[in-house]
Amino acid sequence: MKSQWLILLTVYAAALNLTSVNCAIVFSDISVEAGLSNEVYASSGGHGLGINWVDINNDGWDDLFVVGGGPNYPPKLFINNKMGAFTNVSQLLPKLPMVEMSGSRFADFDRDGDKDIYIYTDNPDFRVLNENQPDGPANLLLTNNWIETGIINFTESAALAGVDDLAPVPFGSLPAYRSKTAAWIDYNRDGCIDLYVGHLVENAGGHEVNRDRLYKNQCDGRFEDVSVISGVSGGLNPDNYRATLASGAFHINSDLWPDLYLVNVTGTDSSVYHNDFLYINQGIGAVETFSEQVGLSLGVGNDSQAGMGIDIADIDHDGDWDIYISDIFNTTLDEPPLGNVLYLGNGDGTFAENSAISAGIQGVDSWGVNFFDANNNTWEDLFVATIGTNNGDLFYVNNGLNDGQHLITFTESALSIGISTGNARGSAVSDFDRDGDLDFAVVNQNGGLQLFRNDSTQIGGWLVLELSAQISNLDAIGTVVKIQTGDLVQMRQVKGGASAHSQDSLNVHFGLGDSTIVDQILVQWPSGETSQFMNIGINQYFKIFEVDVIFKNGF
Repeated sequence: MKSQWLILLTVYAAALNLTSVNCAIVFSDISVEAGLSNEVYASSGGHGLGINWVDINNDGWDDLFVVGGGPNYPPKLFINNKMGAFTNVSQLLPKLPMVEMSGSRFADFDRDGDKDIYIYTDNPDFRVLNENQPDGPANLLLTNNWIETGIINFTESAALAGVDDLAPVPFGSLPAYRSKTAAWIDYNRDGCIDLYVGHLVENAGGHEVNRDRLYKNQCDGRFEDVSVISGVSGGLNPDNYRATLASGAFHINSDLWPDLYLVNVTGTDSSVYHNDFLYINQGIGAVETFSEQVGLSLGVGNDSQAGMGIDIADIDHDGDWDIYISDIFNTTLDEPPLGNVLYLGNGDGTFAENSAISAGIQGVDSWGVNFFDANNNTWEDLFVATIGTNNGDLFYVNNGLNDGQHLITFTESALSIGISTGNARGSAVSDFDRDGDLDFAVVNQNGGLQLFRNDSTQIGGWLVLELSAQISNLDAIGTVVKIQTGDLVQMRQVKGGASAHSQDSLNVHFGLGDSTIVDQILVQWPSGETSQFMNIGINQYFKIFEVDVIFKNGF
């Protein structure tokens, strides 16, 4: 029986002068023993539910915040008890309106030393294939008072901060836009984290309520709407009013300015409005901060007709970023081939055409997506949350590079390594038990929360970096970290939201394979400063302060 839960993988990496590590990947569903199985979650329209791995009480252990869905399913907060289980403290959340809550993202927006949570909301009447009412309830901002009070305590302050996202002129009986995504991004790199909010009215491409918003943090607890002057409002061209369901505030290219990838969707009525937007940050001094440049990359933006989730990583160790987008809704509008999408970076800020088929990760009916190194062999694997109607759960183990053709490939292994979910939506990754391997959680539509603990054996070494920013935004969102072990350079970036409606832990994890020392760590902070460390030991949590060691050189 035990063999049914194991898959023995030998990673061939001679092209990069690496020694392979034989790794048995195993995940165990510990939802019951962890105290997470007693709640039900349900999005009224089926297009919500998200998870945040967020350290609410600053004890160094990631807690869980889960958006419950519809009006009768309020959000839940579970505090990590450091012994493999969680305590439900949802009663400590403030009294919130009974509205549809689609997802959430967290950041320390007020720079007081604790993490706050932004909840984006929607009209509960949501139909995939028909027109929807354009209006929604106000969005919510849970300001964390931990630093001030020393107890778990929040204040709802979206209106006070100016991010309740009200419509200038109401489009219906509800006062705000329908929101389906958000992302924290310090787009101007001033140390105060900004907020992007995406709107969606299904089957209504060209409708003005689809204009997204960018809120600039004024560093005084309030935000300013800079959507127009930043270049992300869509202007006056209705073709730019596209329904946004997923977003990623990522570094797309190699500069220090964070960019935005917006996953746009539509129904079956028009092919004009579903193409994605790729907003490249032009930096301070540009007439418009963001320039839409999806057309610079052949094929990018028109392959996922109804993208649900997005993540980014350097999956092939070539020093540039690769993007994966999950897709849920196949119609004749899709550019073939149908299914999920992989855009490999070309090394110059552009991307190759969809290569999901050749990589073996073309799954369908998908929501949350997460790149992470499950067996610490240096290659990032891929979890894809699915609704289970076709091929069930998807966990793609990274096989490394094919040395003959230099192609990256994956092997689907979910059932054999212990992964089985229900009707999955949001997903997020954390080393919640701080044992050096990455675990993940999934929230299911009309079902429960699942926690998959990583019980892999014979895994490689590891290093987890805890970043403490002082000049940059305090969560270090937008930081790029590179490490070198022998001839191999790996890189990660700290993201203000990804997957579907969710956000991973802010800790930066690296699998090290057979390496016994990390030759070099290079941290490129949003402030422009660079921290460099040499000859660091493995298998440890290593804390880095932005003001500790500053160099301008690197690798």
